[in-house]
Amino acid sequence: MKKTRHLIMVVAVVVVVLSIGAVAAYAGLADDSTPPVTSSDAQADYWNDATINLNATDADGVAYIYHELDGGVVRLYKVGAGAATVAAPLTRAGAHQALEPGDHTLVFWSQDVNGNVEAKQTVSFEVKADHAAPTTAASGADDGAWRTSAATIHLAADDGAGAGVESITSTLDSAAPVVTNAAATDVAIATDGVHTLTYRAADVLGNTEADKSITVKIDSVAPAPKATNAASARRGRTATLKYRVDDALPSSGTAAVVIKVKNSGGKVVKTLNIGVVNVNEAKTASFKVPRTWKTGTYKFFVSATDLAGNVQLRTGVNKLVVK
Repeated sequence: MKKTRHLIMVVAVVVVVLSIGAVAAYAGLADDSTPPVTSSDAQADYWNDATINLNATDADGVAYIYHELDGGVVRLYKVGAGAATVAAPLTRAGAHQALEPGDHTLVFWSQDVNGNVEAKQTVSFEVKADHAAPTTAASGADDGAWRTSAATIHLAADDGAGAGVESITSTLDSAAPVVTNAAATDVAIATDGVHTLTYRAADVLGNTEADKSITVKIDSVAPAPKATNAASARRGRTATLKYRVDDALPSSGTAAVVIKVKNSGGKVVKTLNIGVVNVNEAKTASFKVPRTWKTGTYKFFVSATDLAGNVQLRTGVNKLVVK
């Protein structure tokens, strides 16, 4: 729902009292032909709300201050005894009617206690509407994707044609919120694990964005594949190779495994593309030994690349005896 705003006019009256005695003062009043002088602090534009201060001064005293908004009803403020300021909603047609966004004209003048009336003055101003919150974009990492290194998330807020961004609030995991009084900020995320960065922006009028978040997953440790046991099999029979992939926590949890079998001359004679498996678990891989293979000792090598993209530093290796 749109907020309803009103233009508030504050009228200040400055009365200079002559201190030369009652008789002289009376004579001065009788000779007074100078009207009051009224000033305004109107700005060129306002957002949602507007306050215009009118300040009238007169040597003998101000009796009334008048204003007229957008050619509407002329409103009169009577300056009572001892009154220093007068405040009331300044609207097109009556109290509490909303002042519409757009261009407006305010005419004002004053009258002193002797009936001298000031010439009318005019100021123009614009009321702009901004009830929309800024929007913030996050860059520097793919949301929810594993990565092998630290990330710096860049948060940039945009208020479009609004009044402007005042701040960005960011919260990393369970840490205390950080408020940055700018339209952009960077958040560094360095440690391994799954992190959630929550953020929102607010503009200078208090319009606040709903919380957004990005998930950053970091796994900088390479997996360590192992060929846990030697194996043996007869030609034409099934060989079962035992292995596992160790990956210290926090980790991405899985790894893509490839096993290569080499003969005694170091030539690859069999490649098993195992696919993605869970880490830190005992696994087996089986294949049928070709009858054409020579009997003897072969070796099988286990390599792994984890979900974040870390490649093993050393392959796991063990014997396969073919009978």
